[in-house]
Amino acid sequence: MLLRSVLLLAALLVSACGSAPLKETPNPEARQALLERLDQFRVTGGLGVWTDKESISTRIDWQQSAGDFSVLVELPAGLSNVRVSQKDRMATVQRAGAEPVTGQSAAILLQQALGLGVAVPIEQMSLWIKGLPGDQAESVTYDQQNRLEKMNYRDTQGTLWKAKVLKYKLFDNVHVPATITATGGPYNLRLVLKEWSKETQPDTLGQGGSAQKGTGGSRLNVPGR
Repeated sequence: MLLRSVLLLAALLVSACGSAPLKETPNPEARQALLERLDQFRVTGGLGVWTDKESISTRIDWQQSAGDFSVLVELPAGLSNVRVSQKDRMATVQRAGAEPVTGQSAAILLQQALGLGVAVPIEQMSLWIKGLPGDQAESVTYDQQNRLEKMNYRDTQGTLWKAKVLKYKLFDNVHVPATITATGGPYNLRLVLKEWSKETQPDTLGQGGSAQKGTGGSRLNVPGR
């Protein structure tokens, strides 16, 4: 009887050791604290912007340090690349062969540079790419793991953007978005975030930097042109 009890206890211990331990899912407030500490990173990927009639696909190189960011938008062949940056709440857009343009809104400057009908909410995207909705977001929902799932945001031009995080990946011990979609007015956005790292180039953060002629892909119609 004693031997049988010992064998039963051993079997239970083996079973317990072989089972994956349950991990506690952080609540939204705990996740937000983790993501807010993710204040310096670099991520590359792609950004697509399209309507029912026109579209443009770009590659992006996004570098961020706290609230400052610098994004190189690599346009298709035949078009000048654009670098849009923000430092100390002052925005700059630099196109190849042109003088930098400064203003208070990176979104509006990028809208003018790409000839879009509405402004791409790039300041808010600096939060979205970390999985944070931002203070101005509405109708925010989270998935079963308490990760940002979808939200609404109305920009300064009155455009209502509906954004969704379709996919996550692990970076620096926290889940960050891998694919984000958004719709606003006639425009649809798809942001694919592929390669994350903690290395940035200080000389480009928050600066106009340099932008060169587009080198890859076939030329597409730019919405609004």
